[in-house]
Amino acid sequence: MKKDVTICFRTNEELKHTLEKIAEVERRSLSSIIENILHGQVKDKVELKGAKKERRRYQRKEVSLPAFVYKHEAKESTLQTGIVINVSLGGLRISIPKEYDVVNDAEFDTIFSIPNEKTPVKMRCAIRRIVEGGDSTKELGADFIDGDFPSYQKLHRYLG
Repeated sequence: MKKDVTICFRTNEELKHTLEKIAEVERRSLSSIIENILHGQVKDKVELKGAKKERRRYQRKEVSLPAFVYKHEAKESTLQTGIVINVSLGGLRISIPKEYDVVNDAEFDTIFSIPNEKTPVKMRCAIRRIVEGGDSTKELGADFIDGDFPSYQKLHRYLG
Protein backbone atom coordinates (compact mmCIF):
# COMPACT_ATOMS: atom_id res chain seq x y z
CA MET A 1 0.00 0.00 0.00
CA LYS A 2 1.39 3.39 -1.02
CA LYS A 3 2.01 5.73 1.94
CA ASP A 4 1.83 9.25 0.61
CA VAL A 5 0.04 11.11 3.43
CA THR A 6 1.43 12.30 6.75
CA ILE A 7 -0.82 12.68 9.79
CA CYS A 8 0.34 14.58 12.86
CA PHE A 9 -1.45 14.59 16.20
CA ARG A 10 -0.88 15.62 19.79
CA THR A 11 -0.89 13.20 22.72
CA ASN A 12 0.39 12.98 26.28
CA GLU A 13 3.80 11.72 27.37
CA GLU A 14 2.43 8.54 29.01
CA LEU A 15 0.69 7.36 25.82
CA LYS A 16 3.80 8.14 23.77
CA HIS A 17 6.02 6.07 26.10
CA THR A 18 3.52 3.20 26.10
CA LEU A 19 3.44 3.14 22.29
CA GLU A 20 7.25 3.26 22.19
CA LYS A 21 7.44 0.27 24.55
CA ILE A 22 5.04 -1.67 22.34
CA ALA A 23 7.11 -0.78 19.28
CA GLU A 24 10.29 -1.91 21.03
CA VAL A 25 8.79 -5.25 22.09
CA GLU A 26 7.41 -5.91 18.60
CA ARG A 27 10.61 -4.62 16.94
CA ARG A 28 8.71 -2.18 14.76
CA SER A 29 8.77 1.54 14.27
CA LEU A 30 6.50 3.78 16.31
CA SER A 31 4.85 4.89 13.07
CA SER A 32 4.15 1.26 12.10
CA ILE A 33 2.61 0.47 15.51
CA ILE A 34 0.30 3.50 15.34
CA GLU A 35 -0.69 2.66 11.77
CA ASN A 36 -1.56 -0.94 12.75
CA ILE A 37 -3.68 0.23 15.68
CA LEU A 38 -5.53 2.73 13.50
CA HIS A 39 -5.99 0.18 10.70
CA GLY A 40 -7.49 -2.34 13.18
CA GLN A 41 -9.93 0.25 14.53
CA VAL A 42 -11.05 1.35 11.08
CA LYS A 43 -11.42 -2.26 9.88
CA ASP A 44 -13.59 -3.15 12.91
CA LYS A 45 -15.84 -0.11 12.37
CA VAL A 46 -16.26 -0.77 8.64
CA GLU A 47 -17.07 -4.47 9.20
CA LEU A 48 -19.62 -3.62 11.89
CA LYS A 49 -21.35 -0.95 9.84
CA GLY A 50 -24.81 -2.25 9.01
CA ALA A 51 -24.20 -5.52 10.84
CA LYS A 52 -26.00 -6.65 13.96
CA LYS A 53 -24.04 -6.61 17.20
CA GLU A 54 -23.12 -10.12 18.30
CA ARG A 55 -25.06 -10.94 21.45
CA ARG A 56 -23.71 -14.40 22.06
CA ARG A 57 -21.26 -14.98 24.85
CA TYR A 58 -19.67 -18.04 23.26
CA GLN A 59 -18.36 -18.70 19.77
CA ARG A 60 -20.45 -21.20 17.80
CA LYS A 61 -19.06 -24.17 15.92
CA GLU A 62 -20.84 -25.41 12.80
CA VAL A 63 -21.39 -29.16 13.09
CA SER A 64 -23.61 -31.98 11.91
CA LEU A 65 -24.10 -34.27 14.88
CA PRO A 66 -26.88 -36.85 15.28
CA ALA A 67 -28.98 -36.23 18.37
CA PHE A 68 -32.03 -37.30 20.32
CA VAL A 69 -34.51 -34.79 21.74
CA TYR A 70 -37.06 -35.65 24.39
CA LYS A 71 -39.34 -33.89 26.83
CA HIS A 72 -38.16 -34.48 30.36
CA GLU A 73 -41.57 -34.11 32.00
CA ALA A 74 -43.38 -36.45 29.59
CA LYS A 75 -44.68 -39.65 31.17
CA GLU A 76 -43.92 -41.73 28.13
CA SER A 77 -40.68 -41.39 26.29
CA THR A 78 -41.16 -38.91 23.45
CA LEU A 79 -37.78 -39.58 21.93
CA GLN A 80 -37.26 -37.77 18.62
CA THR A 81 -34.23 -37.75 16.34
CA GLY A 82 -32.55 -34.53 15.30
CA ILE A 83 -29.33 -33.05 13.97
CA VAL A 84 -27.25 -30.52 15.90
CA ILE A 85 -26.38 -27.80 13.36
CA ASN A 86 -24.16 -25.69 15.57
CA VAL A 87 -23.06 -25.76 19.18
CA SER A 88 -21.34 -23.53 21.71
CA LEU A 89 -20.69 -23.66 25.44
CA GLY A 90 -23.95 -21.76 25.92
CA GLY A 91 -26.35 -23.66 23.69
CA LEU A 92 -27.11 -25.22 20.33
CA ARG A 93 -29.17 -25.07 17.19
CA ILE A 94 -30.87 -28.32 16.33
CA SER A 95 -32.98 -29.44 13.38
CA ILE A 96 -35.97 -31.63 14.23
CA PRO A 97 -39.04 -32.93 12.35
CA LYS A 98 -41.70 -30.27 11.81
CA GLU A 99 -44.43 -32.31 13.50
CA TYR A 100 -42.58 -32.46 16.84
CA ASP A 101 -44.58 -30.23 19.19
CA VAL A 102 -42.52 -27.46 20.83
CA VAL A 103 -43.07 -23.86 22.00
CA ASN A 104 -40.75 -20.99 22.93
CA ASP A 105 -39.32 -21.10 26.45
CA ALA A 106 -40.24 -24.78 26.81
CA GLU A 107 -37.55 -27.15 28.01
CA PHE A 108 -36.26 -30.34 26.46
CA ASP A 109 -33.42 -32.75 27.05
CA THR A 110 -30.96 -33.74 24.36
CA ILE A 111 -28.33 -36.39 23.93
CA PHE A 112 -25.72 -36.09 21.19
CA SER A 113 -22.32 -37.55 20.43
CA ILE A 114 -19.16 -35.56 19.93
CA PRO A 115 -16.49 -37.01 17.63
CA ASN A 116 -13.76 -38.97 19.47
CA GLU A 117 -15.77 -39.17 22.71
CA LYS A 118 -16.93 -42.53 24.03
CA THR A 119 -20.00 -41.33 25.92
CA PRO A 120 -22.62 -38.85 24.71
CA VAL A 121 -23.28 -35.32 25.94
CA LYS A 122 -26.53 -34.97 27.91
CA MET A 123 -27.99 -31.48 28.37
CA ARG A 124 -31.25 -29.83 29.41
CA CYS A 125 -32.14 -26.94 27.09
CA ALA A 126 -34.56 -24.03 27.01
CA ILE A 127 -35.96 -23.10 23.59
CA ARG A 128 -35.24 -19.48 22.68
CA ARG A 129 -36.08 -19.50 18.98
CA ILE A 130 -38.07 -21.65 16.56
CA VAL A 131 -37.62 -21.18 12.81
CA GLU A 132 -38.77 -23.09 9.76
CA GLY A 133 -36.11 -25.44 8.43
CA GLY A 134 -36.28 -27.38 5.18
CA ASP A 135 -39.38 -29.10 3.75
CA SER A 136 -40.16 -31.23 6.77
CA THR A 137 -38.02 -29.73 9.53
CA LYS A 138 -37.84 -26.85 11.96
CA GLU A 139 -34.83 -25.51 13.81
CA LEU A 140 -34.64 -24.78 17.50
CA GLY A 141 -32.20 -22.32 19.00
CA ALA A 142 -31.76 -23.29 22.64
CA ASP A 143 -29.70 -22.34 25.68
CA PHE A 144 -28.14 -24.98 27.90
CA ILE A 145 -29.73 -24.69 31.32
CA ASP A 146 -28.46 -27.85 32.99
CA GLY A 147 -26.05 -30.66 32.32
CA ASP A 148 -23.64 -32.88 34.13
CA PHE A 149 -20.04 -31.80 34.61
CA PRO A 150 -18.54 -34.46 32.28
CA SER A 151 -20.81 -33.20 29.46
CA TYR A 152 -19.55 -29.64 29.92
CA GLN A 153 -15.98 -30.93 29.98
CA LYS A 154 -16.49 -32.77 26.69
CA LEU A 155 -18.01 -29.68 25.10
CA HIS A 156 -15.17 -27.51 26.34
CA ARG A 157 -12.54 -29.89 24.92
CA TYR A 158 -14.38 -30.16 21.62
CA LEU A 159 -14.93 -26.42 21.20
CA GLY A 160 -11.58 -25.33 22.63
